[in-house]
Amino acid sequence: MGSNFATRKKNYFLMFLAYLFSVVTAVIGILLWFTIRETLMITLTHVSFNFWSLPAIDNFSFLLLGIGWLVLVYASNFYYRKGYREGAIWPAFFLISGSQALLFFICKLIMISIGYSAGVSNILIAMIECLAGAGLIIMAKKMTRNKLINKNNNLTS
Repeated sequence: MGSNFATRKKNYFLMFLAYLFSVVTAVIGILLWFTIRETLMITLTHVSFNFWSLPAIDNFSFLLLGIGWLVLVYASNFYYRKGYREGAIWPAFFLISGSQALLFFICKLIMISIGYSAGVSNILIAMIECLAGAGLIIMAKKMTRNKLINKNNNLTS
């Protein structure tokens, strides 16, 4: 009976983590939404795009990024719940968070390359975003690979 209670407690904790990670991904996604939108608008003004079409592009990009954010939230929730069922919730979180960090890095790199965000602090932030994103993705892949190796070893034993 005690073992059953511990298993249920662990399952509730992992399900709570799945929903918590969905909320974290959604919040980071909103920040990413506005960062991508700002990067797009600044890039368009920097390349001397037609001034009169900027409001339309801004509204349309806001709509498309909003739809992308909604897809991200639903897909990440599905992915986290799948990770919960398979016992691989951490690699799922690391993979999605790493991808988001790399998107932040790409936006920051574009801003630095057009000269909008200059300075050592912005370059340092871009480097941290790149290292964090790459590190999280590598950790996710290693955790997944180790889980597969352990699973194969258990099957052959």
